[in-house]
Amino acid sequence: MLRLFFVISLSFLLISCSSTNWVVENQNEIDRNDFKLLESRLFLDRINGINPENPILRFSLKSENKFEYAQRIKTDRYIQRYRPRFGYTLFGIGAASLATYTALSNQVIEEPSNIQQIGLLGSAALLTGISFINMKPVGEPTPTGETRLLRKTGSVVEVDTLNAESFEVDLPLYSIYYNGQTLVSETEREFVDNELVFNLVEELNPEDFPESEDVAVDFRVIFQDSLYQYKIPVSSVFEQFVVVSSSVTALRNSPDLNNQSILTDLAFGSQLKMVSKEGDWYKVLYGISENWVSANDVYTIWRPSEFVDELSVITIPNVPFGSVDVERDIPEADSISDDKWAFIISNQAYSGKLSEKSYGLRDGRLIEEYLQKTAGIPATQTLKFNDVSGDQPFRNGFNRLASRIANQPVDLFVYLNGYVEIDSDDNSLYFLGTAGTDTSISKTNLNLFFDGLASLPLNSISVVLDMSIVNPSENQTLLDELAAVITGSVSNSVVVFSSELDQDSYLYSVPNEVQKRHSIFSYYFADAIKNGNREWRNILDYMERNVSFTSRSLYNRPQDIRFFGNLDLNYSP
Repeated sequence: MLRLFFVISLSFLLISCSSTNWVVENQNEIDRNDFKLLESRLFLDRINGINPENPILRFSLKSENKFEYAQRIKTDRYIQRYRPRFGYTLFGIGAASLATYTALSNQVIEEPSNIQQIGLLGSAALLTGISFINMKPVGEPTPTGETRLLRKTGSVVEVDTLNAESFEVDLPLYSIYYNGQTLVSETEREFVDNELVFNLVEELNPEDFPESEDVAVDFRVIFQDSLYQYKIPVSSVFEQFVVVSSSVTALRNSPDLNNQSILTDLAFGSQLKMVSKEGDWYKVLYGISENWVSANDVYTIWRPSEFVDELSVITIPNVPFGSVDVERDIPEADSISDDKWAFIISNQAYSGKLSEKSYGLRDGRLIEEYLQKTAGIPATQTLKFNDVSGDQPFRNGFNRLASRIANQPVDLFVYLNGYVEIDSDDNSLYFLGTAGTDTSISKTNLNLFFDGLASLPLNSISVVLDMSIVNPSENQTLLDELAAVITGSVSNSVVVFSSELDQDSYLYSVPNEVQKRHSIFSYYFADAIKNGNREWRNILDYMERNVSFTSRSLYNRPQDIRFFGNLDLNYSP
């Protein structure tokens, strides 16, 4: 009997049980089934950003609904497993065993009564039961998934946003403004698949916006008595391209004026996609490579991204000197004279606010070749300076010429090629150096330079100036006064200017047409001599006819040369 009791007791140690209970989880749980619609309105929701590759502005039609929901107590049901406490169970079993042994033992002093036995056995059973009732929970409660919402504790208001249908909805009105101007007046726009779609490339004209400024337009939509207003940068709709505005500009592989950086020449009207602007240079795409053009030779335009497929790039391949007709087969002089000198300054690499003077150095070389071969001026007596930066280097060159001539009378030929500026304060012309910024340019007073030339010991002097005027003027008497500085002092003298002061010296280089790679003036000066003209009268007559005709033919603009002095003088005395 006692053994059986112990076996049964041991089996109870291995027994576990479980129970369920409801736990309050939230005092203010929202009851989604108990609600009231307070308000509903339609609105537009912008659903995308825009860029030049995708300049589409989209709005989605939405419905904003305001609901009032009831709040209730939320309870969840859990299952908890229990197992007897080992210590308590052993203690209870031990005490019960002792009581049972006492009740059933015959070794007591007095024979126990039946009532005592029953009491001891009952106590044993009670102790055993109590030890098992005192159980401990095992693991975490397991949710059953059952939930109850009890009494209402309050209410809450929420707003839900849903896609809406555009049936029977008043059409929105849109308008676009820029800088106080109306680009698109209020216009209705229909919904398409519950969306409002605007292709801004079709709505905007890129010509309406400044060339180099990243400005924005004011885009407005009126719908359901609400105003939707956005600032949209032009750069998010269009891209910038550069257009060559000069007759020729160099495309370079680096932003510098080194001749070795030139990849090719671009003709007037060439278009390239702009990457960025850095100082006096634009980085552009030529094919898939990034190259550079001078900012002074181009202007920027806004165009759609697709414009890149329509770009017109007109290149003028670089060809070596000697490839142009006037650069080869130059007539040779019968002799070389020690009394003949040449002074040449050719400026091309201008910077700051001035464009590079295309083919300036090539013009200088052309004149040098003709002076040495056809006029017989020794190479050792030809003082040539390229890209003179300013007044001091100019003076140094003149001083070098004066010191070498010393006191011996000479026949002097002077050729200048570059930009010229008119100073309204002293009514003088200034030859501009290549070193300069947007606010300051180094320059040389031509009146003083001519005065210095006239003071040299001279048998004769010829001065030829191929000039581009940076600030044109109708006061042509300035050329008369400048030329008179020499012609009034030296009887055997000629002074020739490439144009009037309100004209320009154009390039003999036109897209898809003739490419002479020189200025019209310098080209026809060399061509006149190549055709056998030696007296200045004949040379100037040849130039006067051809320069004016070519300028009007190529550019539909006049270029009339001006000349002063003794026209009976020989180019090669």
